[in-house]
Amino acid sequence: MSDPTSRDKLIRTASNLFRQKGYAGVGLSEILKQAGLPKGSLYYHFPNGKQELAEAATRWAGAWLERLLDATFAQAESFDEGALMVCEAIAAEVTSQTHVPACPVLSILQAAPLEPRLQITAQEVYGSWTKCIEKHAKRLGHPRPDEAAFSLHCQLQGAWVIAFAQQSNAAFAQLARELRAKL
Repeated sequence: MSDPTSRDKLIRTASNLFRQKGYAGVGLSEILKQAGLPKGSLYYHFPNGKQELAEAATRWAGAWLERLLDATFAQAESFDEGALMVCEAIAAEVTSQTHVPACPVLSILQAAPLEPRLQITAQEVYGSWTKCIEKHAKRLGHPRPDEAAFSLHCQLQGAWVIAFAQQSNAAFAQLARELRAKL
């Protein structure tokens, strides 16, 4: 039970299921079955159950997206170029799957009013994404890096919500056209 791969497997499986079905739409037995792990594994790694697992899954997926933001923006020569590259990178990642998954934070937000720790996790992950974008906006000489970062984050999140709802790349394609027009 102390095998770190079982913890990772639980986190990845939970993240995928939460992003497909939402926090309330996924039970612990479904996560365990899909992960191929016994019930004891869950409570060994996450003694506080589903909420603690959801926090870990959201942070894990949030860290993946932050790495994507950082690596993509690192290649940009301007903030506008970076914004377009990030939009295209996220679109490629989420629409390459058979089912467009929800943003990892969106998947827990519906439960946040009843689970305050999930609200805090959402705020922290969203905040880290905006700070990552802001860091690059500063590096690339944007005159208002905090505003630019927050605005881009809002645009990307909006496109992701619509892409999830429509199960289509259309919202990302529209945002990419708008960002390309700024170049």
